[in-house]
Formats: sequence, C-alpha cells, structure tokens
Amino acid sequence: MNDTRALLLVATLTVTSAVLSAHHSAAAYASSSIVLKNATVTDVVWANPHTILTFSVKNAKGEVTTWRAESGSPSAQTRVGWNRNSVKAGDVVTIELFPARNGAAVGRLAKVIYPDGRELLDSQSSRERPGQ
Repeated sequence: MNDTRALLLVATLTVTSAVLSAHHSAAAYASSSIVLKNATVTDVVWANPHTILTFSVKNAKGEVTTWRAESGSPSAQTRVGWNRNSVKAGDVVTIELFPARNGAAVGRLAKVIYPDGRELLDSQSSRERPGQ
C-alpha cells in the first residue's frame, strides 16, 4: 500500500470513529428501573444533545442525594408531549429511571410522574431498555 492510500485509510477511520462515538450507548445504565418518590427538581437543562433533570431525594435516614437524569433531546422530548416548562425547579414529582451501573447518582430517565398521576415519558420510554 502506498503512502497516499495509507493516509486516506487512517483519515477515513478517524472520521468514522468520531461519528460513531458521537452517540453513546446505554450500556452504562442498568437494565431495570428504579422509582424515586418525592423528588424535588432543582434544575432542568433543556438543551442538546440531552435534556437533563437534576433533583434531590431524601432516603429513609433523611440524607439527601442529588441525582441527574438524562432524557432525549428537546426535539425528541417535544414529540412525546414535553415543552421547556413541563418540569420546573421546585416541582415535587416521582422519577422512574435506569440508574448507572457504577452506583453514581445518575441515570437515564424513564418517566416523570406528577402528584395528580399525569406522566411525562422519556422519548425512548417505549423501549424495554434505554438506547435499544
């Protein structure tokens, strides 16, 4: 193989791997969800590539854990009924999510449940597991 072909091959592989890694897999998240009740939303980031909810939850001992849950992009979330004001800081809701496998307080959102029973589903909620 001449130098030009080798250089072209390296360039192609570099660009292809960058594109493929731009969207990550859901392998970091558990395959079963957990439910966190009385979650107080502290922040909502309505931006690409993922909408991020930050919320605090107290455990049985009264200790507070701050969680972050990623969901779909704003355009994907809009297609399933969300808007930028659907969830706001100060809202107390129930969160269902697929937690990180490494034990960190992060996860992939499954749904938000309001006290009146209304639900906001994640854009990937129709799937058994996020990212599949």
